[in-house]
Amino acid sequence: MIYLKEFELPEKEDYSGYPFHLFLEKKFYDIKFDTFTIFYGDNGSGKSTLLNVITETINKDKKVIERRNNLVKTEYFDIYMNECKYYVENNIPIGSKMICSEDIFQNILFKRKDNQKKNSEREDLKKQYLQYKYNPINYESLEDLSLSVETRKKTQSKFIKSRIEENEKEFSNGQTSLEFFDKELQECGLYLLDEPENSLSPKFQLELVQLINELSRFLKCQFIIATHSPFLLSIPNAKIYSLDEIPVTEKKWYELENMQIYYNFFKENKSYFENR
Repeated sequence: MIYLKEFELPEKEDYSGYPFHLFLEKKFYDIKFDTFTIFYGDNGSGKSTLLNVITETINKDKKVIERRNNLVKTEYFDIYMNECKYYVENNIPIGSKMICSEDIFQNILFKRKDNQKKNSEREDLKKQYLQYKYNPINYESLEDLSLSVETRKKTQSKFIKSRIEENEKEFSNGQTSLEFFDKELQECGLYLLDEPENSLSPKFQLELVQLINELSRFLKCQFIIATHSPFLLSIPNAKIYSLDEIPVTEKKWYELENMQIYYNFFKENKSYFENR
């Protein structure tokens, strides 16, 4: 499924502010999208900037792409967006999303902090339970009386469970990140993913690739991804723009410089793997 068909970047040289000259220098003006479109390049090449420009330009007309954190923009960024144009093949569904690596790390930290808070509250409830069940109390309110009666009818564990939710299961960062994607990526959506491989081991990156493939094949999803991951880059039929090239050109994943470096490294060391 293709929602976003084409995006045009301005060719003007009227402004010196970022990001006007970033893509002019790369001679990159017209982006045509497929079901999978990938922006590849070194840090600072403009991958994340492109995702932000696309998201904010579309949302300027109609807020259909959700993002967890608002983008901090300069005046030049707003001027730049006004010069951009985009064309759709199908209406972009409401509830489409841009997901940054920061969103994933924040989700991991939130779970940890929430569980720490629950553990602290659970300890306070244990003290409260023992106080009302075994210690003589001068009842100052109906609440005191109610708690005293309740603690005599319930075990400590049931008393606590009635007042606080169970902790969320804590997994490794990779498992938690994959669980995050499984929850956030739903059917019928345009998804812009900024380096989703961060915090994912190779094993979990492969599982993410499988999830993305299933969503695009069976559930009408389109993906625009900024990545260095060889696993994501090798998604079949992905359109890959190399932002390391001037002008920016389309490449096959196995033609990219980093992939050649990986290939040569493993080829030179293949005996270590074959002789195990």
